Amino acid sequence: MPNLQRSFFSCAPIQTLFARELAALAPILSTVYGNCGLLLRAHADAPSQLPPHMLGQMVELALQGGQLLGSLRCEPGLLPFASESFKLVVAQHVLEQLAEPDACAAELARVLAPEGVALVLGFNPVGTWRPWLSLRAASGGANLRLRSAHFWQQQLARQQVDTLQIRFPGTLLPRATREASPAGVPAMTPLARLGSSWLLLARKRRSVLTPLRLRANPRELALNPRLAPGAQRACA
Repeated sequence: MPNLQRSFFSCAPIQTLFARELAALAPILSTVYGNCGLLLRAHADAPSQLPPHMLGQMVELALQGGQLLGSLRCEPGLLPFASESFKLVVAQHVLEQLAEPDACAAELARVLAPEGVALVLGFNPVGTWRPWLSLRAASGGANLRLRSAHFWQQQLARQQVDTLQIRFPGTLLPRATREASPAGVPAMTPLARLGSSWLLLARKRRSVLTPLRLRANPRELALNPRLAPGAQRACA
């Protein structure tokens, strides 16, 4: 099975598409600042070269044999990272390969810092690539469970991660080489929604803490009634 999966992810159209998707992240990555980011790749053979970014360190893990491998080994639904530790999380064609993708999505939301950016990429289930993907995945040993970007928009919203935009950075037909275009980003056309893949851009909600009003000591109120909370309007 690993060799068959490799044949799918190492084929020229998939390699070209994945490289194109990563190049399309350049304008977004240039606006994200922080110490650490997390990149989950679809396979060890998938392209891993991210555009220049402003993050101090990127932790890269690749999905293989149902586990994430890299500088460490872990289950996709049990990431060994502290909560809210990454300012950026990128998951490229990972969720659609998992038997329990909801658990992995929940973990991605957990490790994402407040106001952090999540970038999730997946194959378009209603795109023009669907027939080719079905044949190639079957012969290449890849088990794909395709979901739409709107499906993951709803799932992430339950984890306090709000979708800002859905883009379609792919192509209409499988290509062996990437055509020349600025930063590999295709022109925005009505047909883009029928392309090979989607990109979900989301941001985690900032934690909102409601300050508690302290109850004054009855003895202090008896000595000085002006200590009563809310008795006077605070100066602007």
